[in-house]
Order: sequence, then structure tokens, then C-alpha cells
Amino acid sequence: MSLKSKRLGTLADIYQSENLDGTIRTIKLDRIEPSEHQPRQERKKGIDELAASLKADGLLQPIVVSKGRGDGNYKIIAGERRFHAAKSLGWLEIECKILDRPQNEIYKLAIIENLQRENLSPYEEVEALVFLKSAHNYTDADLGDMFGKSRSYMSEVLSIAGMEKKDLDRCRSLDIQNKNLLVQAAQASKKGALSDFLDLYSKGQLKTVRDAKDFNKQSTEKPIESQRKLPSHYKLKRSGNSIIIQSEDEILLGEILKFIRKEISKKFGDSAIT
Repeated sequence: MSLKSKRLGTLADIYQSENLDGTIRTIKLDRIEPSEHQPRQERKKGIDELAASLKADGLLQPIVVSKGRGDGNYKIIAGERRFHAAKSLGWLEIECKILDRPQNEIYKLAIIENLQRENLSPYEEVEALVFLKSAHNYTDADLGDMFGKSRSYMSEVLSIAGMEKKDLDRCRSLDIQNKNLLVQAAQASKKGALSDFLDLYSKGQLKTVRDAKDFNKQSTEKPIESQRKLPSHYKLKRSGNSIIIQSEDEILLGEILKFIRKEISKKFGDSAIT
């Protein structure tokens, strides 16, 4: 059995082991609302394809809901995409399984259901796990037990959430969708080498997780450029709003210029360099 199959099997077991017995009812769509804690960010991705499937085959599995605020209102636990697809087809009602569960368990079920179906991006998965951990005071070991993973694995995955937002945004813009590669990006970020990491990735020189691990190993063995001390044989002079760096060593001046450009780019972005 492949690792992927083991992962899905474990999550399926978790989801099925939950007491999901509930009342099956047909509920009007205007009485149902999505959960504000839905882990998927792109909620309506792939709705057209799903709508076509619903039109051809009907609803094969009820969506799962819990009682919402007010009499007769419900919130979705699992099946939001089916809900949106049904609305796009003009359906007025949909078959639902109504669960009577405490609110603090609703999000846990939504995450497990979505992870089981593997339709969350790695960014959404990490964000969901962070919320689950904080909302229930779980440890990394608790999450590992829940999802059939080791504590160290969960700690590595959650390290992605420790990256600065601008760094995560750049990873997204480069379309890094491999979770293990993102873990290595987080490691590079801790070493202060993320800019070089992403530059190599964007140039196609860092393609695999093995490449990323080798990069991080080299970054550990070599001093980070931004932490190197500049040589002392140069002079600084202020002139108005400018700072003049003087040295007879042209190589040194080139290194200083490269260093300054890199630091400006890291802090303010490439557009700040003229």
C-alpha cells in the first residue's frame, strides 16, 4: 500500500469512527449557510464540474450540517461545494444529514472531512491545522495521533505557519504546492536564506525536495551572507542625503553593493532598487 493510500485510509477511519449518526432531512437551500470556519479558501473552485455531476447523477451523498442560529437554520459541516453546485443548478432544496454536535467539534469534523478528500491546498491545510491546534489546545503529538502521523512530522508541517506572510505570499505566487517543499522553505526562512531558496526555485534550479534539503544543508554549513561582517578597509562619508563608500578595492565595493541591494530587496521588495 502506498503512503498516500495509508494517509487516506487513516483519515477515512477517523472520519467514519466519529459518531456521525444523524437525522436525514431535505432542507431548503435558503435555510443553509456555509460555516465561517470552512478551511478551504477557494470555496467555489471546481463548482461547474461538480454541478455537471449533480445534474447527471444526482446527489450521491447528503451534505452534513448542524443546527445554526435561529429555528430552522443550519450550518454546513461537510459538503459546501455540493451546496454551491446545487444552488448554481437552481435547486431549491438538498438532502442533509443533521448532526447534533457541540460547536467546538464542528470545525474538527470539517477539517477531517476535507483532508480525507484531499482537496485542500497545503496553505489551507496548515492554516486549518493551526486553528484546530489552538481551538482545542492540541499538542503536535495530539494532531499526529489524530491524523496518523508522527509528532515530528506535524511539527515540520506546522513550521510553515511560522513564515512571515510576505514570504508565504511569495511561495504562493511561485505556485509551490508541494507541502514537503514548503517545509524546506520554512527551514530556509529560519536560516535567513529564503530569498536565495526562492530565487533558485524560480529559475528552475531547485525542483525537488531533495534539492531543497541539499540547499538547507549547505546553508547550515556556510555562513549566511547577510550575517557576514564586511571587511574594514573602506571609508564611509555622508554627503547631504547620500552615504558615500570609498575603497580602492573594486571587488569589495562590488560585494558591498550586492549586499546593500540584497538587504533592500528583502526589506522593501525588488521595486525599491533603482
